[in-house]
Amino acid sequence: MTPALIDHFDVSRSIVVVIDILRATTSICVGFGNKADHMVPVEEIEECRAYKEKGYLIAGERSGVQVEGFDFGNSPYSYMKPEIEGAKIAITTTNGTRALKAAQVRGAKEIVIGSFANISVLCDWLAAQNEHVCLLCSAWKNNETMEDAIFAGAVAQKLRFNFRPYQDTNLIARTLYKAANTRKRYYLRNSSHFNRLMHLNLQEDVKYSLRRDTHSVIPLLIEDKLYDIVPHLNDWQAFKASKAEKIETK
Repeated sequence: MTPALIDHFDVSRSIVVVIDILRATTSICVGFGNKADHMVPVEEIEECRAYKEKGYLIAGERSGVQVEGFDFGNSPYSYMKPEIEGAKIAITTTNGTRALKAAQVRGAKEIVIGSFANISVLCDWLAAQNEHVCLLCSAWKNNETMEDAIFAGAVAQKLRFNFRPYQDTNLIARTLYKAANTRKRYYLRNSSHFNRLMHLNLQEDVKYSLRRDTHSVIPLLIEDKLYDIVPHLNDWQAFKASKAEKIETK
């Protein structure tokens, strides 16, 4: 339910799905849906800023607000601009990129990005891998969030015939998802992060983030970079190996 709990799991044997519905993982999927070349998730603002000199677009937010001097913040609409196509993007966010790094530091077997934007293609891929899966909610500064739990429940529900649930959090998330599914935005109206974004006039971001299957992408972390593996699904392991080799050579 939060990155603070990841130490309770042996993720070295798992595909970790990083979830930050409002809004990092949604925005990442939108970026790849609009043909970004790759993205580099980083934890700190200054680390992200340094990528500007390397020819990257830089994206960053803290507490929902775009970092001053950055090309854009964390809105999915920012990733729909023409300059996204073919771009290299460095991104830092309050919760999502930190959750991703937590999974990486703890040696996750694979790390992929999950959102409602790519839920169907992601679940089909997960079911085909025959590997353990850990759904990691980014939460809000290590406090649980309703929207991430609802999405985790949606994934658990879709995969219920493919995997054996390991913890009661699976049942909790699925129960929450079933209750919220038909009116997710209405169900979230009293949740903390929903209201945080409402106060920042980001209603359209919230609505977009709850839409299903807008982008058929599966962002996978290779070394320190995210790439969309959907164009390479027939042999994504070979694609991963080729990218890792190039990174190592450089």
